[in-house]
Amino acid sequence: MSPMLITVVAFLAITGLMAAVLFMGTAKSPVEQRLKKMLGEGAPEAAEARKAEDRSIFKAALAALGNYGVGGGDSALARKLSAAGVRGPNSTLHFLGIRTLLSFGPALAVLVPRVSAGQPLGPTLGVAAAFWFVGHMIVNLRLRQMGRRRSTEICMVLPDTLDLMVVCLEAGLGLNAAIARVGKERSTMKDPLGEEFAVVSLELRSGRSREQALRGLGERNGVGDLKTLTGMIIQCDRLGASMGTTLRSHADLLRTKRRQRAEEAARKLPIKLLIPLALFILPPLFTVTVGPAVLQIMELFKGMGG
Repeated sequence: MSPMLITVVAFLAITGLMAAVLFMGTAKSPVEQRLKKMLGEGAPEAAEARKAEDRSIFKAALAALGNYGVGGGDSALARKLSAAGVRGPNSTLHFLGIRTLLSFGPALAVLVPRVSAGQPLGPTLGVAAAFWFVGHMIVNLRLRQMGRRRSTEICMVLPDTLDLMVVCLEAGLGLNAAIARVGKERSTMKDPLGEEFAVVSLELRSGRSREQALRGLGERNGVGDLKTLTGMIIQCDRLGASMGTTLRSHADLLRTKRRQRAEEAARKLPIKLLIPLALFILPPLFTVTVGPAVLQIMELFKGMGG
């Protein structure tokens, strides 16, 4: 059997398997089909329902693909997704599906035509592995970038959020009511920390203890300042210390740390500018300033030689 026929058969078998998995994961029951025929489709509601259905089909396909991905049981991956704000019952499977699609897809797109054309198998596998590695690393780097950016946003707004909590406490609200108020006010601003406080408030209303809810707040975000804050609130709650005074002093400390981080970034800027300066600015400047003199010297030596 020729290599081209083996490649075509393998490609068709994998495609058929993925189509079968997608169909089994997204197929509707007979009851749902009959209800859809009876109810019909309205204008705006049906459009939103169709969009939600399309998203659910796409997510189901990603989850089905993620079942075959590598790293589904990795707890470190779940923590990275939680720190990046990617949460949900199947968030790990969705991420694995996206990573598998963006890594194996380009690799197969390179592997199948080259093998079908009869090119050497060793270099072909090397190129396909390179494409797989690049796609794999791009998805991982994107996840790391999302987590780093979200952590930076939380650290930036944490002092202001603590000031708002201090105002709520001094106005007579309890700690749970202050957390709920801060979460309600800041979650409307698309603030990640406000959304986290809203989640803590929801957990407190659902019956979870305050200590467990606050510890979960620090663990699922992976931000050092937030872990320190939750530990301090738990300690103050146990000892019965003044929560407003403690939060105000901690807000001043976090504001000082934020200013120090800004000063550190400003001092690192000249060092970071050295590489683009040496590669992209100095060579053209040197060419423009010294080039005419070099040409004149070359013409002079040519005249002397003649």
